[in-house]
Formats: sequence, structure tokens, C-alpha cells
Amino acid sequence: MSDHASIIDSESPVAAVTAFDIETASPSDDLETLAGHMAKQDVGALVIESAKGETSILTERDIVHAVAFDVDAWAVDVMTRDVIEVPADLSIADAAETMRTAGVRHLLVRQADGTLGITSIRDLLGPLLDSVD
Repeated sequence: MSDHASIIDSESPVAAVTAFDIETASPSDDLETLAGHMAKQDVGALVIESAKGETSILTERDIVHAVAFDVDAWAVDVMTRDVIEVPADLSIADAAETMRTAGVRHLLVRQADGTLGITSIRDLLGPLLDSVD
């Protein structure tokens, strides 16, 4: 078992594998700019916050779908609006089950103080696999 597994396992809180220093964007940003920003920052998703306080995400997958259908679009045109938010103390295993049930690859994670983060199935995979060793 790796050192990582001895510290973080499937019963650890999802906050342990969540990025709380998130990259954000505006719904009015164009996809070419956002794709470049994502590549430069090496992230797979951006949190999009509207002026109304609504939170959405834009993922690599959203951009691929827009490009595949030759859509000259803005974030607002392709972002994922039905985002699932979970508490930071939810276990990694329960977060993975939430993703599986909902058919999503990203979750927003809210700490008790209101801080928002994001995690992906890729972030959960290591602790989940280490737990089956």
C-alpha cells in the first residue's frame, strides 16, 4: 500500500482530495479563451459564477462537445448548470457513489465556512483503488 493510501482512503473526507483554490470564469467568456486558460492552468474544469450568484461548471467535455458540433460558443452556451454540491465531510466513497448515481465526473464541495472547491472522479480514483488492496 502506498504512503498516499495510509493517509487518504475511501472513508476520508472528500475535502482531502478537493481543490479549494479553484479557477473561475464568467458565463460571457468565449470557449477558445477558456480552453487556453484551462490548458495553461492544467485544470479540467472551471467554476462559472453568474451575476445572479448561480454556480455552474465548464468542463473539458463541454468544450469537446461544442467543438464536435462546430459551435462558436460562449461559456453560457455549453456550461453544466445542474451541478451537484456535497459537504466537505462526505466520505470519498460516498462522493464517488454520488457521481456514479448522477452520471457526473465533477462535484462542487462546500466547506462548513462556505468555501467552495471542486473535485473530479480522477481525484477520487487513487484513494478508492488503494482501499481495495
